[in-house]
Amino acid sequence: MFDELTFKTFLWKGQLRDAVDYLRVFKEKEELLSKYINIFDEGQYWKRTNNEVIFGIDKIYQEYYKDIFWRGVEKDDAEKELFRSLKEYSKNSSHSMIDDDIENEIAKIVTKEGYQYLGGDTSGWYGPYIWKDSTRVTYEVELPNSIEQFTIIMMDGFISRSWLDYISFGITGTGGWIGKDGTLYCVKSVYDIESKEFNISFLKHEAQHGYDIKNFPGISNVDLEYRAKLVELIYWPDDKKMLEVLGEADNTNPDNGHSIAAHRIVTEMSNEIFNCEYMDEELAWTDRVSDIKRCALELFRHYSV
Repeated sequence: MFDELTFKTFLWKGQLRDAVDYLRVFKEKEELLSKYINIFDEGQYWKRTNNEVIFGIDKIYQEYYKDIFWRGVEKDDAEKELFRSLKEYSKNSSHSMIDDDIENEIAKIVTKEGYQYLGGDTSGWYGPYIWKDSTRVTYEVELPNSIEQFTIIMMDGFISRSWLDYISFGITGTGGWIGKDGTLYCVKSVYDIESKEFNISFLKHEAQHGYDIKNFPGISNVDLEYRAKLVELIYWPDDKKMLEVLGEADNTNPDNGHSIAAHRIVTEMSNEIFNCEYMDEELAWTDRVSDIKRCALELFRHYSV
């Protein structure tokens, strides 16, 4: 039987060819497989907007995603081509522009079209967030060590949610982040605000980032993700979240803080719960909710920078 978590696991790690090979096994996934072949093998574009200016930018990033995740182009070479193309699109002839300057020029173009833009990289790979509307709300969030109040920007009308959204055709992707000023940003369409996914995976996860950035100056990205994932496990009522952490765990890409943190959690919990170096069997974690929650809380409390 097709297992969606297995499919997503490949995508979370950027292993697109493995994800597509997995689809080939299942006849009921022929339509999705055909979409991957059309886009990645046959060079078509996923047209996510009728705004031709924004689509022009999106096409440049789509070529970058194909270079990175499908064609096997070296990371540095793919990035050089990405920023060369973005600079050309911006029509800025300055020879002294660095990557940040180029993305600032693209942001101006996006803003002029009535959209909002956030550039940079997510887990080591580039990909913009481009959306239409934002509204501001306030939430009080219970965390293991405190109750914190956070402002949340609810974003809607997305065209692009970086690389994971693209290589999954919207099946999975970033649901939000925390800004430099401590404001939380939430992709409204991803969540039912009454769900565990919103209240734990987004709200508590990102709020814990805010708490840690404020209280542990200089904390690393891996440590931020490590503590926020532990908070999710402390509050999550069943074994689903632990299985997601297990699927995401990978220590081979040093730029992917999410995967490195997940691998660290699985390693430490394996030692505490199973007295072994690394337990990667899903069945072993099933129905171990009380052990998982207890161990997550212990690891969280014993953490030190």
